[in-house]
Amino acid sequence: MKQIIKKDIYKPIILTIWGVLIVIFLWQVIRLNIPLQNYPRLIADTIQQFGIVAPLLFIFLFAIRPLIFFPATLLSVSAGFLFGPWKAIVILMIAENLSSFVSYSAGKYVGKDMLQKMDSKNIWLHKFETYFHHNEFLTILILRLIYAPFDLLGYFAGASNISYRSFALATIVGIIPGLTTVAFLGRSATHPFYLLISAFFFVIGIFISKVLKFRYSKERL
Repeated sequence: MKQIIKKDIYKPIILTIWGVLIVIFLWQVIRLNIPLQNYPRLIADTIQQFGIVAPLLFIFLFAIRPLIFFPATLLSVSAGFLFGPWKAIVILMIAENLSSFVSYSAGKYVGKDMLQKMDSKNIWLHKFETYFHHNEFLTILILRLIYAPFDLLGYFAGASNISYRSFALATIVGIIPGLTTVAFLGRSATHPFYLLISAFFFVIGIFISKVLKFRYSKERL
């Protein structure tokens, strides 16, 4: 009981700090007025200045990125600019999985009560959540493969009380085509052939998701 009371006391404080951070970040974005397409190069140039610790800094920034709602794709593409595609794949694999844990935890901590209230009032949301829980691993895997909004999926999975084991395993497997796509896309400006590799992995991700969805649909019949 004491633990629950303490949680209720600290929750408004944590949410207030979180809200302030988001407002500060959005204000900076508006003030700088930088076009979105310029962010990957800008991020890469800034992080590159930190030399040997650049990969660790990138991973840290990517991990906390969901807390300020910074788009995952922009930071992912910058990894290709900064590290080259092959090294970027390894770094993104670590960074994106840490980031998914943060979004899942945030959803579980902040959104669980809210989703329960909405679920009881909205039959369509209830049906979607029921479908989500029917086969947690496969559903999340398919959504990762079709490039569903990265953080939104994490928030919803946490708030919906999806098993973290299913969420984490599906994320580890499901993000491989996507992160490979953006890693090569980020380097395609200097190596145009990489654009073809990027497109190949993009199509592969979609194709695998279609196959899995088809087999899943047949099993449910």
